[in-house]
Amino acid sequence: MIEPSESPLEVFRLVPPFGDHFKGLLIDGRPVIGWELDSEANDLPPGVSSEWHGNPKGMAAEYPSGHPAAPVLSRRLTEETRSRFQDFGYYIPVIAPGTQPGDYYAYVPTVVADCLDKNASSPPDEAGEIERTVFVPAELPLDAPCFRLPDNRTYVYWNGWAARLIRSIVGPENIELRLVWSSDPHATPHPRPMGF
Repeated sequence: MIEPSESPLEVFRLVPPFGDHFKGLLIDGRPVIGWELDSEANDLPPGVSSEWHGNPKGMAAEYPSGHPAAPVLSRRLTEETRSRFQDFGYYIPVIAPGTQPGDYYAYVPTVVADCLDKNASSPPDEAGEIERTVFVPAELPLDAPCFRLPDNRTYVYWNGWAARLIRSIVGPENIELRLVWSSDPHATPHPRPMGF
């Protein structure tokens, strides 16, 4: 269900915290990307491998990966979002050194929405990144927490209500919400929300 207080409509990319007091996960996203590009030719992997990066003694982030194709959620985020997210994507276990099964999951959205305003947006580059992204508000899949685009299937875009839900769980200091697009003409999108 769409959050009734949400106005204007907004779409974000979620980015893990950076800094010496955190450590995050570098995941092998190739199997997920293969499925996102062609689900008939490629199976969704049963698990995703990863390695830690950052300060080895730092606190493990609850949103630990900046991979644009496969957002990673901690056990707590998974438990607190599953009832609202599970109908719109898959939770795939992430295997990381020193973790227990179920500590982390990649959330892979199944929703592919043809909601891009192609006339107002810049074309995807070779990597699929769209520098200027404009959405058609009436075509946004607002019930879904996040979605992918037909011409850009390996980037995950988060609806405002879901991005704020995740931030409310982990705290604003533990995640960055990069504005991709807003229906508010005065809002300023991040200059490169899908970049690193």
